[in-house]
Amino acid sequence: EDKTRLISLPEAAELYGFSAKYLGNLAKKGRLKAQKVGTSWVTTPQNVEDYIQSRQKRGTYRDDIQL
Repeated sequence: EDKTRLISLPEAAELYGFSAKYLGNLAKKGRLKAQKVGTSWVTTPQNVEDYIQSRQKRGTYRDDIQL
């Protein structure tokens, strides 16, 4: 699977077990690397995994999300 392909935040939410709204808030705050294309936010699977790993390093993460 290509980890650098662009995916929508709803697709990322479905793949990784988050809500699209939560990922949108992270993108707006700059905590999830994403960009706005038109009216939609897009990111890559690699960016979502990088965010998850950064949360694991801080000790605040969900155990049920597997990479």
